[in-house]
Amino acid sequence: MSVIAPDQRLYSHLKSHKPISYSVIKHGLIGLTKYLASYLARYNIRVNAISPGGISNSQDKLFQSKINKLIPLGRMAFKNEYKEVIQFLCSDASSYLTGHNLIIDGGRSII
Repeated sequence: MSVIAPDQRLYSHLKSHKPISYSVIKHGLIGLTKYLASYLARYNIRVNAISPGGISNSQDKLFQSKINKLIPLGRMAFKNEYKEVIQFLCSDASSYLTGHNLIIDGGRSII
């Protein structure tokens, strides 16, 4: 939700919604990432963010069905699918990457 607004239809059957504060905080973290990256670069400190998609974890079946239709890969992430990305960002392989928001959401934010 750091780059898209929540689709409130996903929560309608639960008689709830994602509060506005959720999106405001997520969007703010991306701004904070960029600010810190530009400020700390002079100290050779890199700052990046990860915007993960939802993780499948025994959610309500109707919710899973609705959200899977919004994701081009057709499913939510498995619990272990973010580990390698974090390892990449912590390694020298990403030594020239700073101020970036890596979106890992199965393509949900591209549509």
